Amino acid sequence: MHSKYSDGMSTTPSLTEIEDSEFDALKTRIESRPRLCGYYILGLVSIREFRDSNATQESILEHVINYFDDDPTEPDPNFVSDHGWVDYETDHDRARAHAIESLVGGSQIGHTRHTMTELQAAKAFDEFLNLCGPNPRFYIGMGIGDRKYVFQYGVLIVANSRGGMLWVVESD
Repeated sequence: MHSKYSDGMSTTPSLTEIEDSEFDALKTRIESRPRLCGYYILGLVSIREFRDSNATQESILEHVINYFDDDPTEPDPNFVSDHGWVDYETDHDRARAHAIESLVGGSQIGHTRHTMTELQAAKAFDEFLNLCGPNPRFYIGMGIGDRKYVFQYGVLIVANSRGGMLWVVESD
């Protein structure tokens, strides 16, 4: 397992990548449908240490997002947000529709073809959701990924003990 945000001596909770053959198969299947002008961010991590330490949902989200976000742009040190990551929470149906749209691609992002069918995308979302575990909470609308691309969208799912990213970063 790969761990990030832990020096081995710190008492700060850490995220650990989950090794799961079902997730690996799903990831392989999704990545076999390459984006026309972009890439996927797909991952599944254990957040058990954060739950065990009674971390807030905002803190868990901050760590999970930082774990997956590969944007090379340094944030403005003077920026003060007027909201938190928890404000991006949505319901299952909206998250599912958003994830399906992001996986399908096609004309809504200026491409001449779909990356996958709606049925394939729906199946991928449903399988991903099942891998995240019980009591999932859904987050969409965050700008995660390299900002030189136009579209950064998908779904972040945070459940009892797992956090998962099913995300597309793409340009038109």
